[in-house]
Amino acid sequence: MRLSLTPAVSPVLRQKTKRYNKRTVSSLTQVNMDRTDDNIEEKLIQRCRDGDGVAFEKLIRPYRTRLMSYLVRYCNDRAFAEDLFQEVLLRVWRSLPKYNHRNRFAAWLFGIAHNILIDAERRRKVREIITYAEAVPEQREQNDPVAEVIAGEMQEVINRVLTTLPENQRRVFLLRQHGELSFREIAAVLRQPLNTVLGHMHYAVKKMKKALEDHEEL
Repeated sequence: MRLSLTPAVSPVLRQKTKRYNKRTVSSLTQVNMDRTDDNIEEKLIQRCRDGDGVAFEKLIRPYRTRLMSYLVRYCNDRAFAEDLFQEVLLRVWRSLPKYNHRNRFAAWLFGIAHNILIDAERRRKVREIITYAEAVPEQREQNDPVAEVIAGEMQEVINRVLTTLPENQRRVFLLRQHGELSFREIAAVLRQPLNTVLGHMHYAVKKMKKALEDHEEL
């Protein structure tokens, strides 16, 4: 009588082992695919650095939909997002020589997109500040006594607010409105960064607007 040295395996255990082996093979396959994708990206990046535009199109293609969706959702303006999309591509192309392979390309790409969004938001706010500050008030009829009274009251409100403004905000407001200097000139006069000057003007105008709105409600 011959004895079997192989332990008996139950059907249930055999099925579990089979499933485990499938998962292991699947995981290893995915790892190999990821490595292959990384190798392809590295080769495409190298070709881009050599000025290959076709390689750049292939490099960006897998991320186009995700990137555009991100920009549109952030801006809530598809036309503006499309402009930013082109700006992102241009900056990526120019920055590829500095790309570090230790970072994932996707993370690096979306990092650039995020920075461009922040820059765009900052530019938009600056434009709003300048537009508001440079808005020309409606011309009033010179011989209208009611308009003259209203103008006088408004000037009183403005003068009152001026006395409550922090010194930096008051200086910027007066240099702009009465000195008629550009913001760059004001920055040079006060020896402050342009963004700082714009910030002072923004808060000064905001307080003026609030005071005038409160006065109109009386």
